[in-house]
Amino acid sequence: MTALALESAPQKHPKGLKWLFLTEMWERFSFYLMIGILYLYLVDSQKGGMGWDGKKAAGVVGSYLALVYFTPFIGGIIADRLLGMRKTVIIGGILMAIGHVLLAFPSEMMLYLALLALVLGNGCFKPNISTLVGNLYPKDSPLRDAGYNIFYMGINLGAFVCNFVAAIVRNKWGWHAAFATAGVGMVFGLIIFIIGQKDFAHADVNPKENKDRESLTPLWVRCIGPAAVFGIAGWVLGGMGETGKGFLGLGSATTAFLFACAPVIYFFVWIRGTLKDPQERSRTSALLVIYLVVVTFWAIFHQNATALSEWASSNTDRTPNALVQPIVNLAPDFAETAPPGYYKNASPQTARPEPRMFEVVSDEAYLQLEKDKKLNVEEGKPTQVTQKMFDGIYANAGAERVPDHLRLVNAELFQSINAGFVILFTPLVVGVFAFLRRKKKEPSTSAKIGLGLFVTGCSALVMLAAVMATNDANPKAGAWWLFGVYGVVTIGELLLSPMGLSLANKLAPKSIRAFMMGGWFLSTSIGNKVSGLFGEVYHSWDHKVFFLVNALAVFGSAAAIFLLLPWLRRQMGEETVHPPAVVVPAEPVA
Repeated sequence: MTALALESAPQKHPKGLKWLFLTEMWERFSFYLMIGILYLYLVDSQKGGMGWDGKKAAGVVGSYLALVYFTPFIGGIIADRLLGMRKTVIIGGILMAIGHVLLAFPSEMMLYLALLALVLGNGCFKPNISTLVGNLYPKDSPLRDAGYNIFYMGINLGAFVCNFVAAIVRNKWGWHAAFATAGVGMVFGLIIFIIGQKDFAHADVNPKENKDRESLTPLWVRCIGPAAVFGIAGWVLGGMGETGKGFLGLGSATTAFLFACAPVIYFFVWIRGTLKDPQERSRTSALLVIYLVVVTFWAIFHQNATALSEWASSNTDRTPNALVQPIVNLAPDFAETAPPGYYKNASPQTARPEPRMFEVVSDEAYLQLEKDKKLNVEEGKPTQVTQKMFDGIYANAGAERVPDHLRLVNAELFQSINAGFVILFTPLVVGVFAFLRRKKKEPSTSAKIGLGLFVTGCSALVMLAAVMATNDANPKAGAWWLFGVYGVVTIGELLLSPMGLSLANKLAPKSIRAFMMGGWFLSTSIGNKVSGLFGEVYHSWDHKVFFLVNALAVFGSAAAIFLLLPWLRRQMGEETVHPPAVVVPAEPVA
């Protein structure tokens, strides 16, 4: 074939993309399945869950989300300097599979061991598979952004489907069977990665072949070692336990995390200072500033795992509507039986079970059943309640009764709304930016991130409107409020998250590309910890104040981005290099 014919032949995506697509789809299936039910499992006391209060559960979920995105920078630098990306991904996949399996065992010790394995595994897996995708393509390839588009569609397919699987499995077999299902998904992803790696082996970089490769000593001496020391100091100063608040008033876990972050942030600044090329230093400086500002985005976005999960579970009317009821009739396991606590703020129009479906026991007997995790709401069987709970169920009841326990849409299903909107809205956002590009009016990459922050702030205003319009969900709010907030935050996500990933891959120096991808996830980590703090205060603050503070925090970050736009454009070279024309769908959410 002639050179002219080769140039005119249609370009194709690399074969390795399909394997990375499927690997990430299954890994995100397992990740979001577990995240979708973790908070609900921790607060559940009527269906075999841990029975924690919402504040403690939000703290643990926030800490997990923080740590699971804290470790990718370590996995990135280990791949860059020691093992290469493929080996590091495989190690990560094995650790995550182990973690999901451990969650299938009902004990608090197993819970913490499982979360530890998932944190370490995600650190090895996440930055390196994302970097492999970019490395499949030659420098400046026009197909790179479209490749990320395809790759992240796999993320959202996995995130959309997983909650439906979780609902059916936990309704039929319980919480721990659902967690085990997440482990099966991770094993599928790992097998696919191993089978297909021959098609993307060339995208990996062998650190041993890099003559300028630096050792891991600075990582241990300047970062991990000091982070461990600072973390221990923070734990001590934070009160050393669940009850102590320490001198910052944040508790031991949060204080330890914030202290440990200080040496890590310093390490990124130090790495930037070691770069010899002035252009590389400038671009890295811009990335670090972007990483800092978008912390507030993740603080709001990942409340889907805490505050919005609580809103969906306790404050949303989950009785099946005319569209959902036929599905429940065909597949009863698609809906869960309503726990007694559901009726606390239910409207008079919400049907109650016949009184014979409840067995009144003494307060002492109920507490013992709760402690032994023997409370469960099963179809056709009476469930135990105290006299106060029984009176509350019927205090605001209308006349309608159902012969058995009321059937409800599972709360975790609402977390699939974001992934569904990502799939739906992506072509629209891509089309708008393509149109603006043709008109030479497309915003810069930094401006898109600023717009994303502003729109995310508007999503908090949607929840503020929901609180005000429904008298703080008394009685319960309609499900459409959650569709509204997830719809708005998805637009913000599509404007922000893919831009950050694209910048990390394109602007970071090749020698530290996976490490800087881990830096993006570090900013996600800090934001996730803040989201956990928000999830804790959600239970004590007035909800109007809560969502207003959320909105103002993100609006402040958006303002900072717009003020810094001239400087960011200079540092990134955007005055001469156009930003990417394609917006890739980001993750629903970590």
